Amino acid sequence: MKSSVLSQDPGVSGGARALVSLTTTELAVALRERQVRAVEVLEAFLARAHEHNPALNAVVTWDEARARARAREADAALARGESWGPLHGVPFTVKDAFSTEGLRTTSAHPALAEYVPSRDATVVARLKAAGGILWGKTNLPPFAADLQTHGPLWGRTNNPHDVGRTPGGSSGGAAAAVAAGLTPFEVGSDIGGSIRQPAHYCGVVGIKPTEHRVSNAGHIPDLPDGPRNVRHMACSGPLARSVADLRLILSVIEGADPRNPEVPPVAPLGAAKPRALNGLRLAWADTLGPFQADRETRQVFQRFTAAARAEGVVVERAVPPGQDFADLVEVWGLMEGGEVGAPLRPPERAAFRDQFLPFEHDDLMARAIIQGIRLDLTGYGDALTRRDAHIATLEGFLSGWDAWLVPVALTAAPPHTPFGGLLEVDGAPRSYLEALGGFTCLFNATGNPVVVFPLGRTEAGLPVGAQLVGRRWADGALLDVAEALLPLGGGVRWPSAFTP
Repeated sequence: MKSSVLSQDPGVSGGARALVSLTTTELAVALRERQVRAVEVLEAFLARAHEHNPALNAVVTWDEARARARAREADAALARGESWGPLHGVPFTVKDAFSTEGLRTTSAHPALAEYVPSRDATVVARLKAAGGILWGKTNLPPFAADLQTHGPLWGRTNNPHDVGRTPGGSSGGAAAAVAAGLTPFEVGSDIGGSIRQPAHYCGVVGIKPTEHRVSNAGHIPDLPDGPRNVRHMACSGPLARSVADLRLILSVIEGADPRNPEVPPVAPLGAAKPRALNGLRLAWADTLGPFQADRETRQVFQRFTAAARAEGVVVERAVPPGQDFADLVEVWGLMEGGEVGAPLRPPERAAFRDQFLPFEHDDLMARAIIQGIRLDLTGYGDALTRRDAHIATLEGFLSGWDAWLVPVALTAAPPHTPFGGLLEVDGAPRSYLEALGGFTCLFNATGNPVVVFPLGRTEAGLPVGAQLVGRRWADGALLDVAEALLPLGGGVRWPSAFTP
């Protein structure tokens, strides 16, 4: 084994801290070059998770025995000169919406509290095949149906930057675990912002890939052994601490899948192509139709765009001409209600609808979801046709830019709030779904790839991220732009209470 500080005994606090501070990409290199053993890496992350998870409640299911056995096998394989793939020996966790063979998968719903799948979700199978070692599952709201993370089965997950605030949802446990260094990377899912909004609130990076780039086979709320109703907008993608990690993980999980025939055989991401800041063309906006970010978020955007301009980036405030964002929200809600709510049995459909009724008149998103539940096939076809027009408008706009920078949510992470409760935006109440997901749902409706990365901090030290929007299927080029821009915002920084 090569000599390295990384090969210190993880029982020594300095060695363990060094290991959990590494990104996924760095860990993969250290393991491949045998600077450190897979057993050491796993034990460092398990120890950190046991220490800090009680304050966060991010990890809800543990699989330590099988993970330890697999780590020993990984070390033995490397000693024989064998490699399982680009993630050989790297430990990881996944959102508990993804089915895991032999390991409880609940989607945080009491009805699935004892469900143990016999088969992995496609993304889990691919991560394991690439050498990753699964050791746990992270929290989410029941059936991933909220933009915060709390529920009757596993309780509430807290934001590592301020435990009195939400980490977002539905991939809130995933983002909190990555931000606090309990796991080097995660895989979340996103139909209305569920990768991007938690990444923003927790100060990490994440990507919602182009729709249908990654298979959703084995993802719940499409119930086990039931029909596949959710066929549009839903995406699976990684959360991590570096853009290089996003590229690595996405390259492992992307690609055609017989279990999910909507996923085409697209060209692989390939290697990064470094982009110089000088000459990069960046459009930006802090207001899209009915959604305007709060004062502090707008200030962070202004500081960031000024810094980008000083580095030679061509920066211009711009929105797609003729794009009706209120109509785009309605299209999103019609599709969400039509694919998630309408196929449910009458009692469950009524319960799904009734949760949105109290704020139907004050929230564009809630109103559109309720309308979607009532759609017939003709109405659903009309919604898809409207969607096509929005996609064409946005793609035409993006053809003139390297990327488009817009807010993730109206504010930084708000305090924990009951579902449907009002949230404060610049001292005024704002409806629940609009405040949490108004900016993000737009790009589920269009299917574009979006990278979220930190732009800066509020006066209280909370992370503020941005959505970097790219053209459909240009995920690799978008990651290149994100990598170039990330240092301007200070990069991914540890929560002060969880610094290794």
